[in-house]
Amino acid sequence: MKKIQILALEDYRYEMVKKLQELGTVHLTDYSEKLSDPALGGLLKAHPVSPHIRRIAAQHIAVNRLLDLFERHAPELKQGFIKGVFAPLPPKRLDTEEIYGKELIEKVDDSIEKVEGELEGAVEGLDRIEEEVDELERVRDLLEPVLSLEIDLRDLGESDFLSVSLGITAKEEIDAIRERLEEATDGAYCLETSDLHGSGAVTTVICLREHHSLVMANLRRLNWERVELEGQRGKPQEAMESINARLKTLAEEKARHKAVIVGIAGEWRDELQKYREFLAAERQREESQNKFASMEHVVVIEGWIPEEHYAHADEGIREVTHDACVIEASDPEEGDEVPVQLKNPKFFRSFELLTRLYGLPAYHGVDPTLFLVPGFLLFFSIMLTDALYGAIAFVLGFLMIQGGGKYNRVIRDGGTILLSAGAATIIIGALSGGWFGSFGLKLSVLEAVQVFDPMAQVTAFLVIALVVGLAHVNTGVVINVVDNLKRRKLWNALTGNLWFLFAQPAVALHLLGYKWAGLGLVMLSLALLLMGHKAMAMFQITGFMGDILSYARLMALGLCTTGIAMTVNVLAGMLYTMGPMGVLFAIIVFFVGHLFNFVINAMGSFVHGLRLHYVEFFTKFYRSGGLEFTPLKMNYEVAKIN
Repeated sequence: MKKIQILALEDYRYEMVKKLQELGTVHLTDYSEKLSDPALGGLLKAHPVSPHIRRIAAQHIAVNRLLDLFERHAPELKQGFIKGVFAPLPPKRLDTEEIYGKELIEKVDDSIEKVEGELEGAVEGLDRIEEEVDELERVRDLLEPVLSLEIDLRDLGESDFLSVSLGITAKEEIDAIRERLEEATDGAYCLETSDLHGSGAVTTVICLREHHSLVMANLRRLNWERVELEGQRGKPQEAMESINARLKTLAEEKARHKAVIVGIAGEWRDELQKYREFLAAERQREESQNKFASMEHVVVIEGWIPEEHYAHADEGIREVTHDACVIEASDPEEGDEVPVQLKNPKFFRSFELLTRLYGLPAYHGVDPTLFLVPGFLLFFSIMLTDALYGAIAFVLGFLMIQGGGKYNRVIRDGGTILLSAGAATIIIGALSGGWFGSFGLKLSVLEAVQVFDPMAQVTAFLVIALVVGLAHVNTGVVINVVDNLKRRKLWNALTGNLWFLFAQPAVALHLLGYKWAGLGLVMLSLALLLMGHKAMAMFQITGFMGDILSYARLMALGLCTTGIAMTVNVLAGMLYTMGPMGVLFAIIVFFVGHLFNFVINAMGSFVHGLRLHYVEFFTKFYRSGGLEFTPLKMNYEVAKIN
């Protein structure tokens, strides 16, 4: 990365920012953090906030609101997750010319005014209908339990002398209600009841108006629920029929209003989608200027740019400012927070997805992607350890790359990872005789390829797993030592985990009979260990032992995959001998069982493969916490600029 500093005339500020956005290679930093420096404070000041930001934000909100309305009433075709990953439709792209600046703001204002004017009647009509429908459905729900009553709903409520109320209660509460009414009204009441389905009852309570408040208070204490149907006409059944007729009429009105919105959506949706992206780009241009500094007639910009893009950016900025600018590039200084952009060969680039799951490396740290790839593929294949499961993973990865991977970077990277892991598993599975368990070994050509039987040579499998783990941990330690030496931190290199590299040949020499040589290396290893870790030295030893033993999971998951596959084969074989129906069930058990085994153990292989890197490997050398390189850039997904 190079630190880039730009001074340009204020008159060219907008054109310069737009050029930086088109280049997409400059990560802007906030210059205001430096203005507290006395040397700069008297010379520079924070660049004023753009007066257009609030207006653009309001337009963005309005456009989103209109598009949300269109999507609610006239949704665009959606594709499911599976189709989106393996066989997606080409993404929507709209050929257009780019609009920006004052012209964009004016056009968006004009379009919003036109669309809102066309929608006004339909939207107001729909709002009114929805409110009325909600109220009618509320009343209909209240009418449902009292449909059998022969009462005129116009009589409900309070008259000059009487109060008439409907309510629902439990049947066992009826006697208590009579007692309360007797006490509250001195016997001046009328109570009619009608059974509901189950244990409920509908009650009609008539009392003097002057007793209404006291009666309601007493009834509520007895879990009596009032049915508020005041204002309705006719008997409950007649009111229900009237409501249903009105709902039908409202549904027809709603369809007419919705048709208007659908027509307007067809006319304006594409235009508004383009404006939404243009507004987002315009807002980014305006808000990015909050990071600038300024002096009279001059704007000051600072940021980071990959070294290989500097010359092109320099040329572009000078072009739009007519060379009325000063541009300087310099190397990072001590204390600078330098953004990180991972750079790996094309194939390895897909595995950056796994590195990012853990965290970006620090700027001067080691990018672990190149080291992660071979380890992850080896661990995945050992744990899945079945060639036909590997073939399934390979095909799925290929379909992802050829499907959603054509349009989506994450799907393409995921497909590449799955395809590569599948290819590695085919090799390891063939060498270990895994073809849907032992099913494929009935073919002599496949049996001839097998060089190792994990189920018969369990001890050897465990030894292989631990040796692989030891080599993996040693690789992490070596990377750490080399990294410290490159950064000229000799003491860190000596007192880190270098002791572990000397301890292993020390043990080997001792076992081979070279005791004095072994003892010398042991003393050197202990000295380095104590210098670097002091009181924590014992925990370092036990920690490394635990790390190595953790790789035994390679053997455990490999045996698990093979064992379940063989169990599925045995069950299918038993069913196969039970006649025609047994053959059918044998086929089902075979395919469903192996599919289940593949899914479960492929997930386990993925998770544990990453875990061995994140916990046992990365901790030996990896320094995360890097700031991601996020340049000012165009992000048009729908608009295709001519």
